[in-house]
Amino acid sequence: MAKIHVNLGDDSYDILIERGLIDKVGPMIKELTDADRVIVITEDSVGKQYAAKLNKTLHAAKNLAVRFITVPEGEACKTLRVLSAVYDAVATFGLDRGDAIIGFGGGAVGDMAGFAAATYLGGIQYIHVPTSLTAQLGTAIGGNVGIDTPNSKNLISSIAQPRGIFIDPNLLDTLPTEEFHTGLAEAVKIACIEDKDLFTIFEKAKNDVDLKKRLPEIIERCCRIKARLSEKDEFAEGQRMLLDFGNTIGHALEGYNRYDDTYSHGEALSIGMYLITRQAEKIGLTTKGTADRLKYVLEFLHLPIHTDVSSDDVLLYMTNDKKIWGDSIRLVLLKTIGQAYLYTAHLKNLHKYIVTEND
Repeated sequence: MAKIHVNLGDDSYDILIERGLIDKVGPMIKELTDADRVIVITEDSVGKQYAAKLNKTLHAAKNLAVRFITVPEGEACKTLRVLSAVYDAVATFGLDRGDAIIGFGGGAVGDMAGFAAATYLGGIQYIHVPTSLTAQLGTAIGGNVGIDTPNSKNLISSIAQPRGIFIDPNLLDTLPTEEFHTGLAEAVKIACIEDKDLFTIFEKAKNDVDLKKRLPEIIERCCRIKARLSEKDEFAEGQRMLLDFGNTIGHALEGYNRYDDTYSHGEALSIGMYLITRQAEKIGLTTKGTADRLKYVLEFLHLPIHTDVSSDDVLLYMTNDKKIWGDSIRLVLLKTIGQAYLYTAHLKNLHKYIVTEND
């Protein structure tokens, strides 16, 4: 079992990574939280495949009452309407400050469940058992929790650390090929900003079989980087903002399409990473050849790198970006593969850096 300690003083916690962990996590959660009651927030597709396993292991813990709540899939769960329904269910079940909420699903479920836990009764314990590749690669780490508004992703947000994160790569065995590829966009992002050797794994892989063999290693490498950045910058005011590489454009694309099925998060991230790097390279802010290396890996993973959404529309949906400070925005750019940096751009000049149209 791989164990990664996230050192945040009183808010420190561990990330455990092991195949088959889902079958024994219940008593571990009971020991960690000493809760009498837990509510598990999950999504329909996850519940159908794995709820019975989690339910069994939670009931193996002594004196632990359990209730499951199913919320809509993906970003559709991160609304005020769904959050209100979750609050009602939590209150009806009688959770108090000593009890816990478990987020059992992808990154969106984790965001919403974590926000519910952080704000109910001023904050109760929260555990994440991520089931999507994106979440296992690190979106579950760092305490970023929140919900969406119709025009902006994660606009209502906070920092609230979990008590623990339990990652079982076996939960990815039934992942469709397309979701496997879109999930790996998160790993490509982390490789781009801080792990050139991880990026080389993608460059040298011949097929999905090669990548799946190294999946536990890929997950652990990503989690360690995310944990280290979280330790250095808990409230995402400096270097941790590097994890937003690709999201400046990616989140705007998701918002433009009202978080429908036009782009998954991984697809939007892929487009965002490539377009911001292509443009930064053109104006001399990124080493020549970097965009081509990134393009090769993204296309190898069958991920999109272009969009029909105009630059003007992307810029419109960036007005609520959390990286905007006054009349400027901090863009995340690559110096080269494995080296990212923050670049401050004036909003009136943003059109120079955000270009979606092809030449």
